[in-house]
Amino acid sequence: METNVWFISTVILGLVVISKILAKKTNTVDVLWLILFGAIFANLGVIPEYNEVIENIGEWGIVFVMFALGFDENIDHFISGLKRSWGIAIIGAIFPFIAGYWTASLFGYGHNSAMLWGLTMTATAVSLTMMSLRSENMHRSTAATGIMTAAVVDDVLSLIGLAILVPVVLASAGESSASGFDFLTVVVILLKVLIFFGVTLLLGLFAFPERVPIIHKDHENPLQESTRLAQKLLSYMGIRKLLLAYEGEFTPLIMVAIAMTMGFLAEEFGFHPAIGAYLAGLFLKQEYFIFTDRPEIEAGSHYRRSKFVIDHLAFTIFGPIFFVNLGAKITFDIDIMLNIMPITLTLFFMVFIFQVLSASLSARLTGGYAWHESVMIGFGMLGRAELAFIVINIAYVQSHIISLEQFYILIFTTFLLNLSVPLAIKFWKPFYSGERELVIFGVRLSRD
Repeated sequence: METNVWFISTVILGLVVISKILAKKTNTVDVLWLILFGAIFANLGVIPEYNEVIENIGEWGIVFVMFALGFDENIDHFISGLKRSWGIAIIGAIFPFIAGYWTASLFGYGHNSAMLWGLTMTATAVSLTMMSLRSENMHRSTAATGIMTAAVVDDVLSLIGLAILVPVVLASAGESSASGFDFLTVVVILLKVLIFFGVTLLLGLFAFPERVPIIHKDHENPLQESTRLAQKLLSYMGIRKLLLAYEGEFTPLIMVAIAMTMGFLAEEFGFHPAIGAYLAGLFLKQEYFIFTDRPEIEAGSHYRRSKFVIDHLAFTIFGPIFFVNLGAKITFDIDIMLNIMPITLTLFFMVFIFQVLSASLSARLTGGYAWHESVMIGFGMLGRAELAFIVINIAYVQSHIISLEQFYILIFTTFLLNLSVPLAIKFWKPFYSGERELVIFGVRLSRD
């Protein structure tokens, strides 16, 4: 008999309330409790491992979370961070791949399995990291921007890796449906990436105007003049007018619609909807919420009210459901767990070490971040994203390339890595803020 969706909703929201209270009482991150309770209650049979309705609500939640985080970020800060994050994304993806491949080979698994292990360990779960940083009131920090911008680049690299490696492995394993490496597929993905960011940039320049109101400047060059005219033309149908329509009565609704629209656009181009939602929030500026023709309304009050609604949707109601669902994916089988524990722990520690060291050093050496920021970026890149579950699903459920044992190894390693994110951020926060001191081999890693 199918479990009643209202019962599931009641239990999950109850777990969210308990998690929030425990997080406050123990001064820990609520994400940790949400994932743990999701795993425990799913294994007890109280909530299902998968329910389509609840799963979709959770996906809404993560879109709201990323939209709210983008809304809280400064776009100039983000662009500056993006320029510094290429090395973090590239190096921080290569070394976890090596860790996964090497561990699989160490325990006697074949080349195809090792390739899939490596690919599973590449993409960063930025939503988990940003939620954990927000719990520590660090989501506006320089390190948070570095993590988010590196994750955007990482998402692009992961899509390309998925397009290249999976067909190659399937063809090597004798899958009749696989056609091997297809150069055209990679070209199409790169075109989608360029088109997506091109469309996003155009929306950011015009539908979300850079200046409100648009001011004519003397001695404009042709590019400046054409940009101003385009902004002026599109400002009549721009986002600001919608946000302030009917004295802002529908502003939260408009904001949610914007997040969903950008999420849909991102998914159509192969990205997770959360990336599109984050960029949508990033383009919304505080001045868009000011009633220039209503001086009696305090500047910033409408912005604060709108932000309050979005934050509660994201961090108190819908967002936590995503993390309970994430925990519910973990099935505890004692016999299998005992057999795979040495391999799982080896893979976990290898990825942990390789990820933290590679991301931290690349942040320091290629991004120019301070040591305390670099280490936080390294910890922030630990979570494994939806790509991990996509690869595992292709490898085990669809194509049967990996065994049940390997399936559990990858699932539990992903689970441990995701659990380590809030713990690592919590651990490093006093060093990041300078409350505690850490010096290794004469190098001060904590903040001065």
